[in-house]
Amino acid sequence: MKEAVIIDAHEDVPTTLLKEDVSARRERGHFDLPRAFSGGLTAPCFAIFTPHSYDRDHPMEFALRELAAVYNFVNSHGDRVMLAYSWKDILRAKREGKLAVVVTMENSSPVEEPSHLPMWRHLGLRMAILTHMKSNKYADSATDRERWGGLSPQGKEMVRAMNRLGILVDVSHLSDKAAEQAIEISELPPVASHSCVRALNPIERNIPDHLIKAIGARGGVIGVNFFPVYLSPRVYARWKEIYAEFLKRVKEEGRERAIKFLREQMKELPRVGVKDVVRHIRYISDLVGIDHVGLGTDFEGISITPEGLEGVDKIKNLVYEMLREGFSEGDIKKVLGENFLRVFRRADEVYRRNYPEAGK
Repeated sequence: MKEAVIIDAHEDVPTTLLKEDVSARRERGHFDLPRAFSGGLTAPCFAIFTPHSYDRDHPMEFALRELAAVYNFVNSHGDRVMLAYSWKDILRAKREGKLAVVVTMENSSPVEEPSHLPMWRHLGLRMAILTHMKSNKYADSATDRERWGGLSPQGKEMVRAMNRLGILVDVSHLSDKAAEQAIEISELPPVASHSCVRALNPIERNIPDHLIKAIGARGGVIGVNFFPVYLSPRVYARWKEIYAEFLKRVKEEGRERAIKFLREQMKELPRVGVKDVVRHIRYISDLVGIDHVGLGTDFEGISITPEGLEGVDKIKNLVYEMLREGFSEGDIKKVLGENFLRVFRRADEVYRRNYPEAGK
């Protein structure tokens, strides 16, 4: 499968770049250049993530720090890494043996209004999630109280502006109503970059069947998340207990000691493996077809991983398991990257149609 294009639709590497060097092999974390090349990764989508604590406190400034860290990383390793401004750049990186970094966004508060989106596109943005764990000025979150009944009026305009500019609309983290509205409005194929299946693990953060069908019907893709809490109901049940105790300890012992407790307890969660990831891939494939499922590992943004998928170098273990479970090589290539490549290509086509005289 060396010829396969491998696209990971969601990695939180920009947050790591603010603190650590990922050019050499690291003992912790999930991503570094040696492991990326060892695993055959073609295009990681680097998510510019802004914590909600910055939503009203210069979110653009925070996001630009992360984006600058991405640029510095790419510029420092130009012999091995390039920015991908289009689907053609991803294929060029594959031919040249380079890593193609796709800039995405998780929590769009740094885009202070829809009219600013052309600037962000020029800076490389190609996919964005309107919010994260909290409802914001654009959309309701799956893990917060309802504020807008889905998308806000400004959020709907954001989706339309993203469509015009060829920026993919990512519905991971959105409430069901917000996701439904975004999918309905979107001219581009909608995506859920890093989500699991709610029918297999009934939590709000996972995608229900009707939204999987809606994404599939519009030519979109769901990237399966590798976080065990999302993959397994058994893990989620235990995690809820641990997290409740963590919140209690924050009040009684202080945040630092509570975080130490949380980290220790996370190591004791029930284990999941590669089969659990394939279970979600198969469910989506059976429901809407193999053309609508991909990978969105959430590497560098998750505290634990399935056994056998501890980092970007272990994607080959997913390939082996899919082969064992009867997936064809052609179908595996679609899941590894061809499906997300297709939607990036469609986004570029729409942008070129709308702005035929534009550059990148």
